[in-house]
Amino acid sequence: MNCGGIENLLMNIYRNINRKYIQFDFLTFRKETGYFDEEIKSLGGKIFYTKSLTVKNVLSNSKLNSFFLKHPEYKIVHAHLNQWCGIVLRSVKYAGIPVRIAHSHTSLNKINLENSVKNIIKLSVNANKYATHRFSCSSKASCWLYGKKEVKYGKINIWPNTIDCDKFRYNAETRTKKRSELRLNDAYTLIHVGRLHPAKNHLLLIDIFDNLSKKIPNSKLLIIGDDQMNGQCQKYASQKKSVNNIMFLGGRSDIAELLQAGDVVVYPSFYEGFPVAVLEAQAAGLPCVISDTITNEVCLTDNIVQLPINKGTDIWMNKIMEFKNLDRIDTYDTLVGKGYDIHALCKNLSEFYGNQHNYY
Repeated sequence: MNCGGIENLLMNIYRNINRKYIQFDFLTFRKETGYFDEEIKSLGGKIFYTKSLTVKNVLSNSKLNSFFLKHPEYKIVHAHLNQWCGIVLRSVKYAGIPVRIAHSHTSLNKINLENSVKNIIKLSVNANKYATHRFSCSSKASCWLYGKKEVKYGKINIWPNTIDCDKFRYNAETRTKKRSELRLNDAYTLIHVGRLHPAKNHLLLIDIFDNLSKKIPNSKLLIIGDDQMNGQCQKYASQKKSVNNIMFLGGRSDIAELLQAGDVVVYPSFYEGFPVAVLEAQAAGLPCVISDTITNEVCLTDNIVQLPINKGTDIWMNKIMEFKNLDRIDTYDTLVGKGYDIHALCKNLSEFYGNQHNYY
């Protein structure tokens, strides 16, 4: 339970759901404690730690079987594990737990070794076979985990990712304070929020900024997220002339304030499910330039543009420059009106969980 997209979404739900009637406990596939663990405990939740999921689990589920057999008090298991959902829910079914939810949060459309392995895992123990309910954050994420046929016949429930829209609402005072803290002065500031992982395509992001900085020398790039690439992005940036204007801020808990400080969000991912970071950026009134490999379901305001990632950096640079003098707008009513506020999701999930509980 560290500061990742799915983890942040779950914590937003957990904080806002009525915990007098619904309580979350967490089974994490890591031995070490996470960023949110103490908060979870303070809200009444339990955390169970186990070893990381590996390909070996495809063949043996003995430890998972044992865990769920020891905990017959759980009547609903909600798995937010993408390709691993089937493996976990197989054990859940073995233990006789009646409500088994698979939840897809990604769509792996880039062909590489890592994604090929994930696809093999996904197919080896199919979530369709063991889930009583199938959720996803977008149509692309639905097709990836469950298959186009299941989507075609309306067998998947799409629950769009949501955020606390009020928390991210544009605030001029916060913007001034944060820009001063970061010493941005009047720099045109690009911002990217996401773990440093190959899927996020940070190397292209750095190339785009390096090209842009030749046109706008007084520009900055803020890269926010935990490093999962062993310094590869920092090393790549160090070879660019713009290196002194690139700021790697690591994982942060003040994302809402940092977004206020930015001028445009750039998100050239190879693939995503439904990126919460782009939703947060729009809630903060920021224009967004994102890859066309991301589902267009995330495009909720007028100031978001999708571009190809295989056509060079110029088209990205030109579009980013077009947004330079754009006035910041308050998008709160737009996002709330379209159902992307956390309170709407909590209401719907509460009703769903309650109906399942009443049934059994």
